[in-house]
Amino acid sequence: MDRLRSSAYGKLNLMLDITGRREDGYHTLETVMQTVSLRDTVEIRFKKGGGIVLRCDLPYVPSDSRNIAWKAADAFLKAAGLTRSMEIDIRKTIPVGGGMGGGSTDAAAVLRMLNRMFGFPLTLEQLDAVALTLGADVPFCLRRGTYLAEGVGEVLTEAPAMTDCQIVLCKPRVSVSSKSAFGLYDEYEPKTHPDARAMLDALASGDLDRIAASLGNSFEPPIAAANPEIAAVRSRLLELGALNATMTGSGSVVFGLYGDASAAHRAKDILRQAGWRAYCVHPVGSGR
Repeated sequence: MDRLRSSAYGKLNLMLDITGRREDGYHTLETVMQTVSLRDTVEIRFKKGGGIVLRCDLPYVPSDSRNIAWKAADAFLKAAGLTRSMEIDIRKTIPVGGGMGGGSTDAAAVLRMLNRMFGFPLTLEQLDAVALTLGADVPFCLRRGTYLAEGVGEVLTEAPAMTDCQIVLCKPRVSVSSKSAFGLYDEYEPKTHPDARAMLDALASGDLDRIAASLGNSFEPPIAAANPEIAAVRSRLLELGALNATMTGSGSVVFGLYGDASAAHRAKDILRQAGWRAYCVHPVGSGR
């Protein structure tokens, strides 16, 4: 096939605990990640000559070799021993700089599509290895569902499926880079350590109240202290009926869990009226 289009789903960190730091400087973590229905669209078309050409509908997103989706195409071709020119078109919906893995999921979509378009020259294990060279979240983004991630994010274990619910996402005006997030975390005291086991047990129970009570993110206190709008969004979600709310990844998107769909959509509408980007989404189940 010469053309393929795919959805690239975003992720949330239901809980995220920074557990230590390796000798090479990388932080280790335990995090339970969940695929959600907010998604980008990625299309690949093979063409004659010209190498890899990438276009994105957001002008401030790099469209050259700095883009992780471009890097994914290049890494795939090298790993598979192939040469082919292509055009990659990305339409963004997942907020940029929000901690939802928008770049990682675009890269994962490119890897999945190219493997299919070339007749599956790479095994799933080989695809995972290529994904890890691109970023710690990319192996998870090759999958869908609920996973415990350990190490620097590369050790993945399928977790009990998230119970069906409504999730309201809100993107503050501020964006946070992973580099600055780790710097803020290292300097901040006291550290907080959400409990991965408590979240896994809550997921296994299927009890949304227990899942909500187990939300947490080691990054949130230092990043919210440096960016008060993040704390303001969380407070507003709680005022609007969320069972609980927390920040995802290194920020800045904050999300709240709702058992009632009408309350969730009302909260989304109110947040939008206040000038924030807000979405009402739901969990997406497992699959590759």
